[in-house]
Amino acid sequence: MPPLTVVAVHHAGSGGGWTHRACASCLARERLIPFTFHPLNHDGTRLPYPEVVPNELVAKLAVLGESPALAAPIGRLLAAVARTKDRMLDADQRHAAHDEARAAVARLREAARLGSDAVREAR
Repeated sequence: MPPLTVVAVHHAGSGGGWTHRACASCLARERLIPFTFHPLNHDGTRLPYPEVVPNELVAKLAVLGESPALAAPIGRLLAAVARTKDRMLDADQRHAAHDEARAAVARLREAARLGSDAVREAR
């Protein structure tokens, strides 16, 4: 059985609730971000990677699962994408937010490359 990654958690009022897990191929196919990287204010449901992240990169990230090396780049990505949707920003600020999101994807790509190298060395 391949390793499974937690992608969603639902807390029940009086019980344990449920945990949704996915394998690496499901993470890639459904573009899911592991739960450990969800923002603290997220409601615990499944969270897909934003469209700015290409599918080939999502596939590489899926193999890495919950690698700690992905925490900071995913956090930056989600924050930058949230800023792109802020209607209070003017056009220049929104353009800068999109640039930040693309830069976050570049950092995520680098983290994925370094993480893949570490996985290969461990084998």
